[in-house]
Amino acid sequence: MWRDVVLVAVGGAIGTAARAGLTLAFGDDLGPALVPIVNVVGAFAIGILFGWRARMPESSRAQRVQLFVGTGVLGGFTTYSSLAVESADLGLLWWGVATVIVGTAAAWVGVLLGRGGRARV
Repeated sequence: MWRDVVLVAVGGAIGTAARAGLTLAFGDDLGPALVPIVNVVGAFAIGILFGWRARMPESSRAQRVQLFVGTGVLGGFTTYSSLAVESADLGLLWWGVATVIVGTAAAWVGVLLGRGGRARV
């Protein structure tokens, strides 16, 4: 169990550092658009991982990859709490709603790609 917690924590630190790096590199240029971009890209990647896992046989190694990459790295990378605060600060409810809708669609496409283009059977 502790191994899993460490995997999620290390992955989360990597994902958070990646998001912070993008913010430092592109925050001035993209402004408030950066948060939705990060969330949609992260949702797409999580979808791919989820779809890939659906095709794999159950194993402790595959579960650890999902914990590290999905819950850790990509969970730390995405910023839905930041999106909520930013949407409220901008006074743009549609900004947050639209990002959730587009992120959900991106995750759905990612799941299909991760499953090799096959729908759930």
